[in-house]
Amino acid sequence: MRGRIQKVKKSVILEFVFVLNTLLFLTGIALNIFLFKSYPSLWFFVFCFCVGTYQILKSRFLKLDSGFYLGTLLLLISISGFVFLFTHTTAYSYLYIEGSFFLSSLLTFFVCGQRFHLIICYLIFFVIMLSILFVFSLVSLPILIAISVLFLLLLVVITIFSFWSR
Repeated sequence: MRGRIQKVKKSVILEFVFVLNTLLFLTGIALNIFLFKSYPSLWFFVFCFCVGTYQILKSRFLKLDSGFYLGTLLLLISISGFVFLFTHTTAYSYLYIEGSFFLSSLLTFFVCGQRFHLIICYLIFFVIMLSILFVFSLVSLPILIAISVLFLLLLVVITIFSFWSR
């Protein structure tokens, strides 16, 4: 990892962010134990936030798209977790998590420019739409499965042809 930012080595910045995130995580655990006892899973979302921010910074320093995807995914899962815990909408938590995967794929496509992440983004968007239709009883389970299987087969064929045509 060569390079500096404002005459500070990138490794020093990463070490500082690591120590800061460790202190933030320990503070989050303490707050969860003593102040937010009614939210037993809050520590997990604080952990996802800390690891996600570190991974995003590290991925930008080292130019890693996989680290960026993991970092944005963990960061968005933590934000989703905070939202559905504090708004008491845990019944729809899987929709929040699916949305996190969707946004993470979309952001990775925009930042890193790989078409594969855009294909995954389309797939997850379709899954979210089907999940919403199923949750609100607009589609029955057999129809949901049939549409999902057909869409997945179409997606596999499109993906194979898109990689083959390069």
